[in-house]
Amino acid sequence: MLLQMNPALHIRGAIVDEGGHAAPRDLFLHERVLPAAPAHALRVDLEGCTLIPGQINAHDHLELNHYPRSSTREQYTSAHDWGADMNARLNDEPFRSLRAHPLADRLFIGGLKNLFSGATTVAHHNPPHRDLWRRGYPVRVLRRYGWAHSLAFASEAEIRASYQRTPPEQAWFIHLAEGTDARAAAEYGRLKALGCVGANTVLIHGVGLTDDDIADAAPKVRGLVWCPSTNAYLLGATARIAAWAAAGGRWALGSDSRLTADGDLRDEQQAAARTGGLGHAGYDPATLIGMPEAGHLQAGALADCTALRGERVALVILGGVPQFGDTDLMVRYPHIRSIRARLNGHEIRLHPALAHRIDRCTLRYTGLEIDALPSRWQMFSFRLRNRLSSL
Repeated sequence: MLLQMNPALHIRGAIVDEGGHAAPRDLFLHERVLPAAPAHALRVDLEGCTLIPGQINAHDHLELNHYPRSSTREQYTSAHDWGADMNARLNDEPFRSLRAHPLADRLFIGGLKNLFSGATTVAHHNPPHRDLWRRGYPVRVLRRYGWAHSLAFASEAEIRASYQRTPPEQAWFIHLAEGTDARAAAEYGRLKALGCVGANTVLIHGVGLTDDDIADAAPKVRGLVWCPSTNAYLLGATARIAAWAAAGGRWALGSDSRLTADGDLRDEQQAAARTGGLGHAGYDPATLIGMPEAGHLQAGALADCTALRGERVALVILGGVPQFGDTDLMVRYPHIRSIRARLNGHEIRLHPALAHRIDRCTLRYTGLEIDALPSRWQMFSFRLRNRLSSL
């Protein structure tokens, strides 16, 4: 992640909103949320902003976010059929060219998508590639987890082996019942017969879960991840979150990738709000993915937060370090020589390490333009002067 030696922060003037409870509150950040202001903390006034915890995206395919939203039919009855259609097109354009980019850069674009939406912690549903935890990756990615793709694209033996080798305290993820047909309705029973329904099982999508499935699974499994815009796009239907919550189930939102979703986690939140789904009990992404230190701003939590101006993301802080934000907010951190940029036409500034990593990426992030970058010597000189001035 893009962290470096930075002073502790004493943030004043903002409204802090955790789970709908909003009130004025000073916040003290270093790598974690601190109980009180440490000596020599940098005081930053964020009056007019609402601070929320860094959001948790419980489902993304981070290497697929540079693809266009794609479908060959107006509507499917099963996402498995969509997957088969897409696999047959992988050597067609634009997929052929987009697949040729380095994996590290494809993963990086997925991280940027999440950072710019205020999602600072992400559960990746695919192999745990090393690049997700290298220095320079934009967000935190769940590191310890088990997974299988689905009952359509993995054998029963592979699914059972994956579940059995996942420690019981770690979440185990699988796409399940992603459809409206009889195949989708039968999948929970098949998974249960394999012995893969337990306290660490996380079901992704769950559109085709029956009433009996929900009654059995909701109090038993770790949770259900809801991806409303992907479900609506492919299937014309989505998971019955109200029924899941009423049965005592835990749930979270996932953005899926831009190959099928509206965009990012904020788009999913808006899609969920349109259905009235955000008001249901049981929303607990931190417990669902197994990261209790994320998703809140109490003492000891990860120092990840997002400042909002209205509904717009105005600043994102990761590990106590501002990564990007509105120009007037980023200049309040004099120890950071932030880089001018425009995101979807809005003037922002980027942390220099983030800007340089974006510049090295072979893929361009749509809607982002960066001004000329300072040289490494200029950056070294700035850090040296800043370090000397603090002595």
